[in-house]
Amino acid sequence: MMKMIKIAIICIVVFAYDCQAQYKAQYKIDYIPNLETKKVRTENTLLHITSNQMSFFASENTYKQDSLMKLVEEGKIPPFYNSKSKLPQTRLHFLVEKYYESKKIRVSNNSTSYNYIYSNKNTLVWQLKSDTEKISNYLCNKATTTYEGRNYIAWYTTEIPIADGPYKFWGLPGLIIKIHDTENHYIFTLVNFQKYSGNPPPKLFQDLKPLELSYEKFKILNKEYIENPLKMLEEDGGRIVSIEGKNSSEYKSKKIPNPIERY
Repeated sequence: MMKMIKIAIICIVVFAYDCQAQYKAQYKIDYIPNLETKKVRTENTLLHITSNQMSFFASENTYKQDSLMKLVEEGKIPPFYNSKSKLPQTRLHFLVEKYYESKKIRVSNNSTSYNYIYSNKNTLVWQLKSDTEKISNYLCNKATTTYEGRNYIAWYTTEIPIADGPYKFWGLPGLIIKIHDTENHYIFTLVNFQKYSGNPPPKLFQDLKPLELSYEKFKILNKEYIENPLKMLEEDGGRIVSIEGKNSSEYKSKKIPNPIERY
C-alpha cells in the first residue's frame, strides 16, 4: 500500500515537471526481426514530449520521410524524392501517441496500404525493484513488466521525472533510459535527451487511407499480415501474380518473423 502511495506522489511530481517545456529523447533500438538469420538491425527513434501533456514516438526516418514529402508538396524539392526508393528507409511502421491525463495511447500503423489506427488504455503493470545501475550517466532504478508475450526489464531515472519512454512503455516514476525483453530481441537505449524548441512533431501517415478499429481487431489483422503479407497486399488492392512459381495463397516465407508483440 505504501509503495502504491509513493508511486502516486512521484507521478504527481512527474507530470508537474516544467509543464510548458517540450523535450526530445532519441533512442537507439537494436532488434532481431527474423529468427531464421538472427541478424541484428539498428534504427534511431524519437520520442517528442509536447508540453507535458502528450508524446509522439516513431522512427527517426519516419519523421524524415514526412518532412521530405511535405517539401515535395510545397515545390521546394524535385518530386522524385516522393518515390519510396528515394526516401529514408525504416521497418518501424508505427506512430505511438501517449496522452498523460487520460493514460491512453493511440497508435497509427501503416504496415500495409492502410493506416490502421487504434486506441488502448495503458495496461502496463510495473514491478519496482531495489537494483540500481549507472546508464548513460544517469543513476537508474530497475523495474520489470510483461507485455504482449514478452517479459521486459526497464531502467528508469528519477533525475528526469517524466513518466515516459520508448514505444508503448511508460508509467514509471521517471524517464526510461533503457528497456529490453529478457531474450534481448528488442533493446531500446537512450542516446540523447534535451529540451526542444522547434515545431511540434508532424502528424504522420496522413497520405494513407485511415481505418479506425479496435485493438483486438488490429491484433487479428496484424497477425494475418505477419503470417502472409502477400495475401494482405492483394486484399488491399495490390496484384501479386507469382513468386517462385506460386501464388500468394501458396507462398510461404522462409523467414521466421519476430515481431515485438506476440499475440
